[in-house]
Amino acid sequence: MRPDEGATGRSVPEWLWVIAIGLIGAVVFLIPYLQNPYFYYVGDNPESFVPNWYHYGEQLLKGIWPTIDSAGWYGGNYIGEAAASTWNPFFVLCYIVVAQFNSLTAAAAFVMVAHLCLLSMGTYLLAREYGAARVSSTVFAFAVPLSGFTLYYEASGWPAGLAAFVWVTWFWWAARRFSRGASTPLLPFLIGAMAMTVGNPYAALGLIIVMFGIGVELLVRKNVRTFVHLAIMGACVGSVAVLVFFPLLGAMPVTSRQELAMIANDTFMVPGVGDLVSSSAPSYLPAITNWNGQVRESLPSTYFVWFAIPLLPWLRWRTLLKPARSLVSLAVVGGIYAMLTFGPSNLWLFRWPIRLVEYLYLSIAVVFAVLLSKGLAKDHLRNRTIATIGLVGVGAYLSFAVRPEYWRMHAVATVLVLLFFFAALWAYRKRGWMALGVALLIGTIGVAAYQTNRIPYPGVEVGPPIVPASDVNQVKAGTAEFKGTYLQLAAQGLVKGTSEQDEGEVMFGNLSVLTGHESITRYSGIGFTEFTQALCMDYKGSVCPDAYRNAFRPVQGTNIPLIDALRVETLVLQDALFPNVVNNPPPKGWTVVAREDGATVWTRDAPLPYPGRVSWASRGVTVASSTSEPATEQVKFNAPTGGGQLIFARLDWPGYSATIDGKTVEVRNGDAGLITVDVPAGEHTLALDYETPGLRLGVMLVGGATLVVLIQTLWWWRTVRRTRRRNDAVHQNGPDGGVADATTDISPVLTHAGPNDERI
Repeated sequence: MRPDEGATGRSVPEWLWVIAIGLIGAVVFLIPYLQNPYFYYVGDNPESFVPNWYHYGEQLLKGIWPTIDSAGWYGGNYIGEAAASTWNPFFVLCYIVVAQFNSLTAAAAFVMVAHLCLLSMGTYLLAREYGAARVSSTVFAFAVPLSGFTLYYEASGWPAGLAAFVWVTWFWWAARRFSRGASTPLLPFLIGAMAMTVGNPYAALGLIIVMFGIGVELLVRKNVRTFVHLAIMGACVGSVAVLVFFPLLGAMPVTSRQELAMIANDTFMVPGVGDLVSSSAPSYLPAITNWNGQVRESLPSTYFVWFAIPLLPWLRWRTLLKPARSLVSLAVVGGIYAMLTFGPSNLWLFRWPIRLVEYLYLSIAVVFAVLLSKGLAKDHLRNRTIATIGLVGVGAYLSFAVRPEYWRMHAVATVLVLLFFFAALWAYRKRGWMALGVALLIGTIGVAAYQTNRIPYPGVEVGPPIVPASDVNQVKAGTAEFKGTYLQLAAQGLVKGTSEQDEGEVMFGNLSVLTGHESITRYSGIGFTEFTQALCMDYKGSVCPDAYRNAFRPVQGTNIPLIDALRVETLVLQDALFPNVVNNPPPKGWTVVAREDGATVWTRDAPLPYPGRVSWASRGVTVASSTSEPATEQVKFNAPTGGGQLIFARLDWPGYSATIDGKTVEVRNGDAGLITVDVPAGEHTLALDYETPGLRLGVMLVGGATLVVLIQTLWWWRTVRRTRRRNDAVHQNGPDGGVADATTDISPVLTHAGPNDERI
């Protein structure tokens, strides 16, 4: 009996098995969160993504699509921040759900676990696509999401990278399935669009590599017709990049975080080939250059699967010579990712090659799943046992050699690996194939539970972390005395404890959106050069000691300070950064309203003089009214003879245009990047409008690509029907006269058990 045809294998449909993997994964992947509520709420998650998801969800529930928001300042060009994933349907659904949460740690866990479940299901399908049995595919379906980089980096703090990995995995399965005629081109196109709309460049890179690998396989098989159709479908997926990335390219002239295209190696986040030797050691913390000049990791970033290395002596390697299905594309994709993973730190616009290790591990996992499907060798037991113990010992020694101070953790991890592995071998010998799978799954869950308990984020060597705010109601209550737009001047490195920020006293990045007040402190992956330089502010709102002086310096050509031009009504000052300022009376026109834990809050005494987002008008110009929206504004004004000038509390993102009584006028990039418009004499109406660069072209291309793929799909169905009719006619001529239908989704053909094989 084949391994994938056990008692449960015959009775459970494939689609139900896949769903079961996702549901079980929802429980398994909650283990890190249950041990540490902040596990999925670290780094970019609290500073950038999760608060914005909450904000986007609120906007969507109000009927507002998050494109650009002047109230978001340098972080408000949402559509320009491609990684915001505002075009991705799954993320849009997540936004709405996240907006229902009060705890952002729980909201982050919900979204991250959902993506890990999708990854688990996609890994299973991909392994099955290459001929692996159900049991081995299921084992690796849970192992891949729990690998070190995926769990500790992507799921914990880089959700756009995790989403890219998820949808590239699904696209690989769908494209490979289409290439052998088992599905229409519509399936890989839709999944490829999901990958592209994540907005992460590594998703686009992954789609290209997968397409290349499958294309090579088709050419090796001399299937030129399918190769052409695959290329057409791939080009249609590529057209989605215009919709996603052209707004980013349009914003680049004013941004501050442009990466230079270059090939260089500063060794930052570059794993070594030797790290693979210890990739099954759960406590191995590689010696990799990372943040703050560290040359050793505090996280198991190169960990793969606890049983992969110990399993090497027991696999039937010769079975790869005659696989059930071609492994050419798998070899090509895995080979490319291997070269990139161990390549230079900067390769064109792609940096930090460790980001690609999870794609390499996915390829290796599929190979292992195919090999494991053939069963384990049962001869030379003593030699194989000694080899396994030796391999585990090498991993244990290397773990100890890099970080000897954690010898107890290394010892426990090594014992767990050996116990779980030999228990799995015993289960295989006594109970067969299914028992082996269950034992490996139990071991995977057990090792993950120990690993995430012993190495909680941010790592083993860090004491109690300073955690960011996460309770929405608590933040709103703590900032209730704020009014209007507020500016926070604080340095993240001077925060001394969690209590200084849990009620919104001091927050960085997009956490400020939780207050319900407009905040100038935001997070941005692209920034706005003139604005951030004017305030001496970095990409997540941390400022330098000159920020206070800069905020009160005069705006060029006006008689008002910059803080007035920004329409700031509340100023939050960090005590540790500005001790002399907070210990003295505030400037005229400001009043101290609160002295929080580590911060002092001032508010403006008098109301702002202009409506809407108008922040200044030159002498003689009166503003009658202003109707302001996130991306538009309409102002009625009266200017004296000779005209005048208006300044808006809006950043001059490329895409803004202005008309006065329907006639186009120039929008100038003024001091600190604020929109400045020269106005003529008399009573007029000024209209400011923003149109996303490349949006129209992107929508047109996506519409055209969809039409092309639909035509392709119709052609595919006609071809399938024609082929089936021909095959039916052949079958009618005799039982042995038929030929296999090239479009039939054939189950993996595996090597049958030999007379001495105990698989079930």
